[in-house]
Amino acid sequence: MLPKYRWEDAAADEDAARELSVALGLPAPVARVLAARGVTTPEAAAAFLSPELKAHLGHPFEFPGARAAAERLWAAVREGREIVVFGDFDADGVAAAAVLATALRHIGGAVEVFLPVREPEGYGLTFAALERCLLERGRAPGVLVTVDCGIGSVAEVDYLRGKGIEVIITDHHEPGAELPQAAVLVNPRLAASKGTENLCGAGVAFKVAHALVEVGKAEGWYQGANLCGELLAAVGLATVTDVVPLTGENRLFVSSALKHWGRFAGEGLRALLSRASPRTVETLDAYTFGFLLGPRINAAGRMDSAMVAYELLTTRDRDRAAELAVRLEGFNGQRKGVEERIIAAARLQCGLDGAAGAVGAAVVVGSDGRHAGAAGWHPGVLGIVAARLSDAAGRPAAVVAFDETGAGRGSVRAGEGYHALKALTAAGAALAGFGGHERAAGFHVKPGAFEQFRQLFCEACAGQAAAGGAVRRLTVDGWLEPGQVSLELYREQQRLAPFGMGNPAPRWGLRGVTVERAQPVGASGEHLQFTFKLRRGERLRGVWFRHGGVTEDVRAAGGLFDVVFELSRSDFNGDSSAELKVVDMAPAGKS
Repeated sequence: MLPKYRWEDAAADEDAARELSVALGLPAPVARVLAARGVTTPEAAAAFLSPELKAHLGHPFEFPGARAAAERLWAAVREGREIVVFGDFDADGVAAAAVLATALRHIGGAVEVFLPVREPEGYGLTFAALERCLLERGRAPGVLVTVDCGIGSVAEVDYLRGKGIEVIITDHHEPGAELPQAAVLVNPRLAASKGTENLCGAGVAFKVAHALVEVGKAEGWYQGANLCGELLAAVGLATVTDVVPLTGENRLFVSSALKHWGRFAGEGLRALLSRASPRTVETLDAYTFGFLLGPRINAAGRMDSAMVAYELLTTRDRDRAAELAVRLEGFNGQRKGVEERIIAAARLQCGLDGAAGAVGAAVVVGSDGRHAGAAGWHPGVLGIVAARLSDAAGRPAAVVAFDETGAGRGSVRAGEGYHALKALTAAGAALAGFGGHERAAGFHVKPGAFEQFRQLFCEACAGQAAAGGAVRRLTVDGWLEPGQVSLELYREQQRLAPFGMGNPAPRWGLRGVTVERAQPVGASGEHLQFTFKLRRGERLRGVWFRHGGVTEDVRAAGGLFDVVFELSRSDFNGDSSAELKVVDMAPAGKS
């Protein structure tokens, strides 16, 4: 059925938009996008369009806990105590570990890095991971500092303190009702100034690293160079991959990492990009981080050990970097195959392919052995599968992999209008634990409690839907006239990049276009390619990714369409032209 979403026009201060257009020489549609996103003065717009570290990076002492953490770490370095940086196995946790370990070694610290494995240790600071961490070392470190984890690990921190280990927590996840009694807590969710409240784990680690340098200089302990550039690539990559809003300092980190890639990207990331995209990437963008490099960094922790990705981020040896890039490419290939197998089984199980009835208030599937293809689901890809199912169904999706005891490990993804953590809280009677964000979370199902979890979770999602969550909204940034769709507009809109969560690529609309051609493309016809004819006779190419299945709906509707799209550039056969990346369509006047 078309359309898939309820379309809403972006609200903008039209006077501010006109002022921005004149003051900055922006096309009126682009200026209106800025104004609609709260950038309403020429000064703010200039900073948004040209972010610079020297001008716009906040002092690290303004970030709550960063100075105290840096002072504690400096004390450990000066006293010769060993420091363990305890990270996580996703791209953010790996990058955060690389950032902080690099900074500590730079100032002379004795540092080891520990990253848990997905099975059986699980996310973050768990007793299972700590047992291996301490056993492998054979002795207790002086300090254990977490990155991208730990804010919910109350009992684990007490255990470490009981062993005489000083604990510093740096994290960005939502804290629970009780906070761990660590020496220092660094978490923007506890208190942070505007612009730093949404940092990812690597962004928080960067703040602590920056504070290390500033404390060292203030006390006369350090006279070396600043570290910003050397750490930027990892922070920018993690920021995009962890899907935090690209606003404030997140935007600054990503923009700077892309701008200075040529100077500061290490041997490992260069080698990985070469493997991920054999053709030279002329212009790096957020897509490079989020869809080329990020998944390959994540693949190590999903399929094997995240330490492979950590070594790639930190090695300075070109030959070793090439070897590690080959390994990560192999892990990523494995991940894709496993992912597609589970998605096919999950779609069959939940009825998305019409085989098992209508999808309910939420998609809840599990490898409980009762459905074809369900046994043996790999826990490393559950989040990806949940995201795919949630997008297809338009409602939250929970995907669970069970072990031999009947206990399950799961991931939830939830779209606009839903809150994953609140839904899991409502299903808490069936869970052994959970944590995460509003849109993404992980959880553990008690043995034998899957059906109870399904019922409670779906009831919670139904309640959220009744409050407006079930309506899938699509914001249209501006309606264009046919003559405005051009490469010139594409180039001007790119000044608003990097795009991602919190600053998406503009969604433009065209009214009354004719579909001259709609043809499924791709290996299994999963995409839909168009030729559109506009009112003045111009023709434009378009593609609707993962929507080959609506071909007949489009053909049956006939007539004229209103189309919402992202504007992209096609270099087909060496000729550059504007192309529409379709987001939604509706028969003209019925959106």
